[in-house]
Amino acid sequence: MITKIKKRDGSVVHFDLFKIQNAIVKAVDVTEEFDKKISKILAEKVLNILVYKFKNKIPSVEDIQDTVETILIAENYPKTAKAYILYREEHAKIRERQKEILHGFTTKLPFTDNALIVIAERYLKRDGKTGEIIESPDGMFERTARTLANAEKAYGASKEKLEKYYREFLSVLENFEFTPAGRTLANVGSDTPLVANCIVLHIDDSMSGIFQTLKDASLLQQAGSGLGFPFHLLRPAGMRAVRSKGIASGPVSFLRVYNEAFGIIKQQGRHGANMAVMSVEHPDILDFIHCKEIEGEIRNFNISVGITDRFMKEIENDSNDPWICEFNGQKMPLHKITRDKYGTVIDVIPITMTAKEIFQEIVSCAWGNGEPGIIFLDTVNKFNSVPGLGRIEACNPCGEQFLHDGDVCNLGSINLEKFEKNHKLDEKKLEKVVRIAVRMLDNVVDLSDFPVERVNNTFRGNRRLGLGVMGFADLLYLLGIPYNSEEGFKMGEHVMKIINETAHDESQKLAKEKGVFPNFKLSIYADKKIKMRNAALTTVAPTGTISMVFDVASGMEPYFALVYYKQVMGGKNLYYVNKHLERVLKERGIYSEELITKISETGSVQNMKEIPKDIRDTFVVAMDISAEDHIRMQAAFQKYTDNAISKTCNFPHDATQTEVMKGYLLAWKLGCKGVTVYRNGSREEQVLNLVSKDVKKEPSDSGYSDICPECGGKLEIKEGCATCASCAYSYCSI
Repeated sequence: MITKIKKRDGSVVHFDLFKIQNAIVKAVDVTEEFDKKISKILAEKVLNILVYKFKNKIPSVEDIQDTVETILIAENYPKTAKAYILYREEHAKIRERQKEILHGFTTKLPFTDNALIVIAERYLKRDGKTGEIIESPDGMFERTARTLANAEKAYGASKEKLEKYYREFLSVLENFEFTPAGRTLANVGSDTPLVANCIVLHIDDSMSGIFQTLKDASLLQQAGSGLGFPFHLLRPAGMRAVRSKGIASGPVSFLRVYNEAFGIIKQQGRHGANMAVMSVEHPDILDFIHCKEIEGEIRNFNISVGITDRFMKEIENDSNDPWICEFNGQKMPLHKITRDKYGTVIDVIPITMTAKEIFQEIVSCAWGNGEPGIIFLDTVNKFNSVPGLGRIEACNPCGEQFLHDGDVCNLGSINLEKFEKNHKLDEKKLEKVVRIAVRMLDNVVDLSDFPVERVNNTFRGNRRLGLGVMGFADLLYLLGIPYNSEEGFKMGEHVMKIINETAHDESQKLAKEKGVFPNFKLSIYADKKIKMRNAALTTVAPTGTISMVFDVASGMEPYFALVYYKQVMGGKNLYYVNKHLERVLKERGIYSEELITKISETGSVQNMKEIPKDIRDTFVVAMDISAEDHIRMQAAFQKYTDNAISKTCNFPHDATQTEVMKGYLLAWKLGCKGVTVYRNGSREEQVLNLVSKDVKKEPSDSGYSDICPECGGKLEIKEGCATCASCAYSYCSI
């Protein structure tokens, strides 16, 4: 019998007859020359010839493929033989493209060329001296699975158990069912310390505290972590400083200092994104709301206003009472701060405004360019799973992780596209993958190490996980469910309920096996007498890079458009046609290049009567969906999510500020923990665009993407450095 074959790279692997049968089936799919059942018989004939020809030798992949061609011709299936030959030629071309992208490596996994570009730039292991890539994408997954499985050694796992975990971990990776976040893929099992993207750092209200946090943040930025800071912990402008006897310049002054420092760090290489949060209770809130009013200002930070229930009730009741601020228990008036062109405070004047007037300032700025976002701090703290550590004051740069001072979240996402079976959600498969994913992410905690001790202490104390999703829009397309429908909302809620409840159950099992998280006695679970391995388990991150790697919609977002282009490095425009729409149109026999060109004019099929109504109803995109329905979907996911949701609620360009305000109120009432709005075209730089007649269509499998891997925003390319205009991610090749 043939038991082994020699691959093209010279390695020897186990022989698998099913792969021969599957290759024949793919050729028959094209020609329909004979019943697919015959493929098994033909594969066995191939095996018989191989056994005869290679009695004491190991056949190569090419030997096997030559034999398949011979059998197809001998059995008088010329069309299928031709299709198989064309299949071989096409795959030879694919391998050559892969070698070019991956510096000589290839992969057996079904990555797109764009995905391979991202993987090569961000995740593959490199030689420490030369910087050359030294592993394939397959090797990346094997490295990740093996290292995370070996973490079980610390808990006394046998060799058999280690191998079992390795196979399970590798399976969900190679089947594109789950992946940990990008920092894990890049660093696990390499010489670089394993860190996570999401960290929050508090700032002590003293000069030494401000710059100690800046020092800590700089080390974490250098390691590639994204950071969130609650700037409302700093005293207001005009308040007297006790030690220096001087006058405080206010939180926004130090926000600018942090911004400049991080700008210098990013010139030296990759760094994480940043989020600045300020509570609406702080007297300097107007200064904060307007600090990014001019596009390009404080570009190394996102900003969000922390809204309290007291403030929202004032809005809801249409109160005309003056808004009274508070700092460290002291009631204070709202401040109007005047600065010179260098940002130095000239004057601080107490002013009177109502809550709804302040709210209008927030709405106006968000309507103008998408910032600030808002977060509902009281809602966040109602679901604080470790209240013994105090209030949660800030979130990570993309808003899905609300964390205590020094806490961290290791992210990972389930690819929902892979859980459709017979036009239904495959719930059993989803539960199985969730359990594997929880163990993988829990092992990431054991292997992580940060260059700041307060971070190590807090994250090891909480063992917080951030299991989320991507490809939700793809799942809905496969199920034939409109995103903006009651059925769509129910599916979002149902999917997240399965993930959340299964993750919690698995964490309880891990607690029995490995012990509870160290801060367990400070948590809500101690009162409930429920032993948990992790303080929290679920979130929905934006999945900027990993959704590109798996070729699906990011997070739980809808697609931007069905036909669109992405601007990329080198000035190319990559042309994209939604794979699910293309498949359905071909199945219905109505696909044509002319039809695709027409769709490209708007990116939507809603007004195209030549396309059947059921297709139009299912294939909605972001701009087909009302702001209210965007928020309702976010609320549906939030219902069964421990932490929060990273989502953009898209508004059409002609949306009014009143509509934005109503969106914020709805998000608060529905229990969302935060909301970010974006009015289409409100920024000069927008990464996703509809196809205009003057745009040259380039194939989508070439060029370098300037999609931000952290938030999906626009990367500005200048002098060898790429900087995101939205979240401040940066990478320099010089």
